[in-house]
This record gives sequence, structure tokens and C-alpha cells, in this order.
Amino acid sequence: MWDKLKEQFNLLKLEKRKLYLITNSDKFLSKELFIDAIASALQGGVDVVQLNETDIPDNVYVDIGRKVRVLCDEFGATFIINNRCDIAQVVEADGVHLNESSISIDDAREILGQNAIIGYTIYSPEDAVNAFNQGADYITLDFESTNIVDIQWINENIEIPLFVTGDFEPDSISSAIQSGIKRIGTTDSIMYAQIPEKTAREFLRFFP
Repeated sequence: MWDKLKEQFNLLKLEKRKLYLITNSDKFLSKELFIDAIASALQGGVDVVQLNETDIPDNVYVDIGRKVRVLCDEFGATFIINNRCDIAQVVEADGVHLNESSISIDDAREILGQNAIIGYTIYSPEDAVNAFNQGADYITLDFESTNIVDIQWINENIEIPLFVTGDFEPDSISSAIQSGIKRIGTTDSIMYAQIPEKTAREFLRFFP
């Protein structure tokens, strides 16, 4: 009973998320500065963080992941690990983000449990249908590789949240939202902003 309620609560929270940060530590001089940027973004209202670090040792990944877990708890944000179920399990992330070359959604749930939040990268409305049927909890779609008609169709017909990812900037997001985008995911414009908190707030003021 409790597991089912927890699952429903997690998905209800996810439905309300608007601003998804996909991390990239490449340009930071230290992991402390990287974590500080994530903390600032969270303070500005980022409500999903995907830790997406592919070129660091696993022990460093775990250390960073544990710190980001604490930050996400502090700000009430959802914490996702990209692709690595093992890291997600160790740092007690809320879930994992997968793609077509990852393990299956079923296998990820077997590892992380039924309450885990599973995201999936899609490239078309057909992919959205397949991801939904396979049990994904949310999907992401690159803005540059699609069109607004497909985005609108997915929002109207697929019963899980869609985050449209891309190199969005606060001064251009208004038209995207007016065209039907409900949630966005981005990296550089927030991660490498002088003050990530300020940039996150600028994004969020355009959402209804």
C-alpha cells in the first residue's frame, strides 16, 4: 500500500516540474565549483537535476552524487542519474534516465525498484508511444530535432510529462512556451551562467 502511494506521489510531483537541469562539469575548475553551480540553480527554482557525468571516475561520480542528493532534498527537487543504474542505486537517486542504447526500462526497474522514476530520450511521436507503453515515467525530446506539431501531439496524447531539451535562453523561451512547450530541459545557459539562480528564475517567470 505504502509503495503504491509513494509511486503515485513521485509521479504527481513530476507532473508539476517545469525546469530540468542536465549537468555538465566540463568547464568547471573543481567539483566544488560545479556543485556550487547546481546549488545556485536549485535555489533559483530548478526542480529536476539530471547528473550527466560520463568522463569522471566512478568514485568521484558517487561523491558528487551524494552531495547533489542532499541538495535536491533540501530544495525539494527530483534527482536523476543519466544511464547509470548502479550509481543511481548507490547515491539513492530518485531514478535514472535512459536512451535507446541503455538497458531496458524493465531491467532498470528490476535494479532500482518499482518506485524509481524512469526517464527516456525519444526522437519522434512513435518513440513517445513506445516509451509510454514500456513504462517510462517521463520523456525528453531535443527541440532541434523535432517540430512544434510533434511536441503538441505528444503533450495532447501521451499521459506522461514531456521535457523539451535544447539550448534555450531566457530571452527566447517565451515564444517556445506560447507555442505549446510545457517543460524544458537545458544545460549551458544555467550551468555556466554567472549566477545560475538568477537565470533559472528568469526561465521560470515565463511559465504559467
